[in-house]
Amino acid sequence: MSRPPRVTRSIRAVGPLVAAGFGVVSIVALLTLVWVLTQAYRVADEVQHMRHDEAAIQQSQELAAAVREQYAHIAHTLIEGDASHLDRYEQSRSQVRQGLQHLAAHAPEAEQWRVTALGEATHELHQHFHTVVLPLLRRGDAPAVRREHRKLETLATEAGRHADRLARAIEARMAHAHTQATRGLDEALIGGGIGAVLLLLLSVGFTLAARSALLSPLAALTDAAKRFGQGDFTPRLGAVGRGELGQLARAFDRMAEELQAREQALVQSERMAAIGQLAAGVAHELNNPIGIIRGYLKTMEPGGDPSVLAEELAILDEEAAACQRITEDLLTFARPRTLHRRPTAIHELLQATAARFTESGKVEILTRLDPANLSIDADRIRQVLLNLLRNAAQAAPDGPIELSAYLAEDHYRIAVRDRGGGIDPEHLERIFEPFFSKRPDGTGLGLAVSRGIVRAHGGTIFARSPAEGGAELVLTLPVGEAQTQESS
Repeated sequence: MSRPPRVTRSIRAVGPLVAAGFGVVSIVALLTLVWVLTQAYRVADEVQHMRHDEAAIQQSQELAAAVREQYAHIAHTLIEGDASHLDRYEQSRSQVRQGLQHLAAHAPEAEQWRVTALGEATHELHQHFHTVVLPLLRRGDAPAVRREHRKLETLATEAGRHADRLARAIEARMAHAHTQATRGLDEALIGGGIGAVLLLLLSVGFTLAARSALLSPLAALTDAAKRFGQGDFTPRLGAVGRGELGQLARAFDRMAEELQAREQALVQSERMAAIGQLAAGVAHELNNPIGIIRGYLKTMEPGGDPSVLAEELAILDEEAAACQRITEDLLTFARPRTLHRRPTAIHELLQATAARFTESGKVEILTRLDPANLSIDADRIRQVLLNLLRNAAQAAPDGPIELSAYLAEDHYRIAVRDRGGGIDPEHLERIFEPFFSKRPDGTGLGLAVSRGIVRAHGGTIFARSPAEGGAELVLTLPVGEAQTQESS
């Protein structure tokens, strides 16, 4: 009787392990991705600043050149003493004003005062040139022009210095941006590499943990399922795995216990059924001769006719012999079939058995035998062949019987065929069952015993009804060393 299933609290171990592994790997992957994206954004921002600084450097260089060109046109005007360069001077002046406007937006905050100082210097240079120097030049006052020229030169030098300092400051900021971009790229690569190595280590670690928690228990469960399927219920699994797999292993053990108990109950039931069937067969077979014996015993009289008594005693002896034959066949069927194998020329054994059967007054036997050497129990195979020949002779008393044998790839095939009435299709398999016989004087144990002997040799035996009529019993014996020494 199977036990009711116990209600137990589900202990989860595999699920949390998988969830923890997936969660940790996902978090590390996400952090690595965020770090790399942050550094990439930082590098992109520094590169953008570098592009702006590159344009600002070009503008500061153009401004310095425009300041020097402005003073050059002033100097040329003073040296030549005419106004031929004033137009070019105004163009340079316009370039200086535009350059100052651009630099005011791109110059470093710490250098904004230089932009202002540069604008004031160029404005004062322009004012002094137009309001002081040009009127003196037009009046022809050369000494005064030389004196004022020194001031113009000082203002131009100061403006050029401020323009150069602005260009160097922007270059320094661009170099700093380049350094920051390089550092951000290096940090992104290092962080990404560390994250990748960490992910690899975590993946390997969780894979090994999952292998220990999942694959090994699953392999044990698979092996147990194969063993249980083959009927081997020992040894038990015991403590295999944790959590869900441990519960599954315990369920497997409980299933094995229940299956083993049911198998034992089934075997016991089949054994009792077989015993009952055997007892019924024995009782049926012994009942007829015992009934005849008792009937004759009741009618026999001590003072009767001796010839009648002799006839009745012969009948009693014949019926007693029938009882003895039944018990002998039953013992042969029941005892273990221990084989004594030895190399045997099977074709010679078949030929000698057929000749002895023919000499005993039985029907003619036509033989067609291929030579072969097998490791067999010759006495047992002779017993099987004699039983098949006897059945064939009883089925077709006028003969002939055909005995053929030939060697196939992995077995030796022996066939005994008669020309009798054949076997009904529904009886082709039942004729090998104990106590099944269609003859009134048959015990139904001969073919059952023969099948047991053939199976003990590792062979097969079956019956067929050829289309030409009659019946054919075929047995096959393996070539080479037999697989078993005893019947199962």
